[in-house]
Amino acid sequence: MGTHRLSTAHRLAVVSLLLGSAVACAVEDSPGSPGEQSPEAVATTETATEVGTVRETADDGPAPCLSEPKRLRRMGETVTHRLPVYGTLDDVFVSRTGAATVAWTVSLDAGEIRTLDVPPGPGDPQSPAGPPDPEHRQGFHGSGLHDVLAADAAGVQTLMWFSDGLGYTGGPSHFNEIYEVTVADRGSSGGGWSSLPAVLGAGFVSGHALGVNSSGAAVVAWTQFEGPRQRLFASYRPTAGAGWGPAELVAKDASLREAGIDDAGRVVLLFSRGNNARERLYAVRRTVEGGWGSPERLPGGGFLGHDLTVSADGSAVVLRDRTGYEGDPVPGSQFTVRMTPSGRWQSPTRHPAPTDGFFWNPLGTDTKGRALLGWWDGGGLLIRWSRADGEWRRPCILASNVTHPGSVNPDAQLAVNRRGDALVVWAAKGGEPQLRARYKRAGQGWTAPLNVTREGSPPEAFTIALGDGGHAAVGWMPRGGRQFHVLRAALAGTGSRGRR
Repeated sequence: MGTHRLSTAHRLAVVSLLLGSAVACAVEDSPGSPGEQSPEAVATTETATEVGTVRETADDGPAPCLSEPKRLRRMGETVTHRLPVYGTLDDVFVSRTGAATVAWTVSLDAGEIRTLDVPPGPGDPQSPAGPPDPEHRQGFHGSGLHDVLAADAAGVQTLMWFSDGLGYTGGPSHFNEIYEVTVADRGSSGGGWSSLPAVLGAGFVSGHALGVNSSGAAVVAWTQFEGPRQRLFASYRPTAGAGWGPAELVAKDASLREAGIDDAGRVVLLFSRGNNARERLYAVRRTVEGGWGSPERLPGGGFLGHDLTVSADGSAVVLRDRTGYEGDPVPGSQFTVRMTPSGRWQSPTRHPAPTDGFFWNPLGTDTKGRALLGWWDGGGLLIRWSRADGEWRRPCILASNVTHPGSVNPDAQLAVNRRGDALVVWAAKGGEPQLRARYKRAGQGWTAPLNVTREGSPPEAFTIALGDGGHAAVGWMPRGGRQFHVLRAALAGTGSRGRR
């Protein structure tokens, strides 16, 4: 999931923060596992602030993350796919057996979506929307990096996109910009997508989110303008192969931010109301029985980034953050708010102040609700695990003395799979920008850094995935948008048949 950053103008407009920097901490967690740092006794305090009672823990500060000699090994050669015209890389997924699927948009005619398996499947690349049609265009509604591709435990994939047709509406486009929210699926063996994609809604759509759980229950949510007002809609599928329910109006005057679904089928939507300094963040939950609860306002005001991760056990963590910049008199700030599996939101926890956050996917969780958070402190890349009960452990330094290349977006991402394996990928500036990765098997230390990219293919954008079998995939697109590369990797000894 993405976290939304602030413009320089927004940052200058802020003269104070709801939450300042903190001395926070605890030890990195991999539950009950040998080879991890032992939990230290930490003092927890509660402080009254403008956002309510904030929990803080004190320790001696971050130490280097625990490492081990195991290394990530490449699974085959890096795959390169060349595009006939400019395109954008949108999402990547990894199956339990290590096969990767990439989704991208290519600017043929008005715009078309494609998928490709690595290793290649029959008929690849696939066109989920059907044969090209110059009177219609498809896209993932943006300039790349979206959560548009997901799968259940059996490997059945779900893909969502937007489609519209020719029809002048007075704007610069020859298309009507009345988008159909469209979903298709395909079996675990790959190949072609369903020949009759489901259209869940249509209108002036401005945002979207997709979530799929282990049984194939899924939610698609989107924001839709009705006149000048925004409304939040969602459609639900109870299990793989079932039909999608009708679009439900979840909230009025609401702009969707994130979505997630647990193994019981309960959905959490994160949305905002208001703009800029008046923006407020809310969460709403859908029960197993199908009813939507009342939206609950979360701590924090405007000018704060946000991200959501939902665990299989029903717990959720929301990150609120703001990053400073050189010459900014207001320091960075970040805090998290946890929802228990029963649906109760706890007091926020303040974390060490970042100099910068991850632009995309700074937060992830395993099946038991143990969350991983990442951020930048100058040239140091820091991470922090939580326990299953929401208590945060001591941060650790995963990489140091990193020079950020301004040309790569995002500059770091992380992913956590169901059993608690973790993958962190970041951009580093050398002779030319390069991507590096470290991996952690649940209960073990972090591998040495792997150089993902090589000289001659500096990335401009990248996306990552971590499969439930422990296989990793990194896709990146160099400058120019005329090709992309995909690297798969796993620990030595990991089952890696690589086919479905």
